[in-house]
Amino acid sequence: MFSKTPIELLSKDYSNLYNKCQAVYELVSSRRYNESLALLTTAEIYALAEKTYVRCDTFKELQTPEVEDYVNAFDDYYFSLKQTLFHNHRDFEELRVRLRAMREAYEKMNTSFNLF
Repeated sequence: MFSKTPIELLSKDYSNLYNKCQAVYELVSSRRYNESLALLTTAEIYALAEKTYVRCDTFKELQTPEVEDYVNAFDDYYFSLKQTLFHNHRDFEELRVRLRAMREAYEKMNTSFNLF
């Protein structure tokens, strides 16, 4: 683990963050909606996001426009998710679009760092 660069660790964290966001999207948009599981996964998402923010603050090489785009895409998704969970705003299409924006921002970030 310690042989990985901050860029590689951030990519891994953002991949995990995206996967959890995708999982909670599937939870809230399914017919078998489990509120407790959705809230637990959302709490995990928030904790992981905070960890990545600290990583970005610590390592200046992570402070790029592509990373900022991913953070902004995540923030937009997270805001929509909170509207869905806490305010009964059931616009699942908006959540899906914001999730896709996260994926695209993730791919651009990895390309900018020459990871793939």
